[in-house]
Amino acid sequence: MFKVQTFRPHQRLGDYLLPWQMITCDFPAEEVRYLTVLPHFIQSMWFNAGPDRTLYDVIGQEYLSPAVLTGPRSSVSEWRISGDMRLLAAHFRPGSWSRLFNIPAALFCDRCFDLSSLLGAGVAALLTNIHACDHPRQQVQLLEAWLLEQLTGTPKNICNLEQAMQLILAANGNITIRQLETQVFLTKRTLERAFIDQTGLHLKMFCRLVRFRKTIDYMVRMRYPQWRLLAHKAGYCDQTHFINEFRYFTHRLPHQFSDFLPQHPSDFVTFI
Repeated sequence: MFKVQTFRPHQRLGDYLLPWQMITCDFPAEEVRYLTVLPHFIQSMWFNAGPDRTLYDVIGQEYLSPAVLTGPRSSVSEWRISGDMRLLAAHFRPGSWSRLFNIPAALFCDRCFDLSSLLGAGVAALLTNIHACDHPRQQVQLLEAWLLEQLTGTPKNICNLEQAMQLILAANGNITIRQLETQVFLTKRTLERAFIDQTGLHLKMFCRLVRFRKTIDYMVRMRYPQWRLLAHKAGYCDQTHFINEFRYFTHRLPHQFSDFLPQHPSDFVTFI
């Protein structure tokens, strides 16, 4: 369904970004497909490097702007995609958006936000330069030069959540707030306030989404999983807990979700 090129971020942006992605479709330009976008704990910037009006938000009932910021998201979205779509995606490491732009992430939870209205006219000029380039690597370099201009140093008085986030990710979300307090020497109140500001999510929701995403990874790889074993592997209390959590995030039961998996798992992982 999708063709994906990845590019390693600039060395100075490595603490902020996951690999860049250029995403195109492998079906005819006149066709449209529908894509379920699952909840995630990260924020992403999407730049339209192709024709206008190729990406439509079904739930929001609007075409996405040429440059948008999405997430984090705690609910399912659905996009309608045209075959001539070309998207350049920058996926931020948890909490790094607010550190880079000094803007609270909580403003963007479960929203698609027009970057031009957020960051000014420079975004429109950037898009013009992107469209003038033919090669994705050159387009990435333009975006990296723009992002490097934003590196003005970590804002003062910002709480460093790096260790807490690494502990949560290493535990696949299966960690208590008390354990975090003990290991990072921050109070529950400080952690909760900082997580909302820097990730856009409450601390418990962040942990739940990390575990959910790990569960999705298992499901994509296993294809026909045994639910009880999967629930145990992902760290849920029991199968009922897993089913309730899965239904909370997807509005579907686990056995229904397999119908939405594409033939090639890499196609699925790209967008969600």
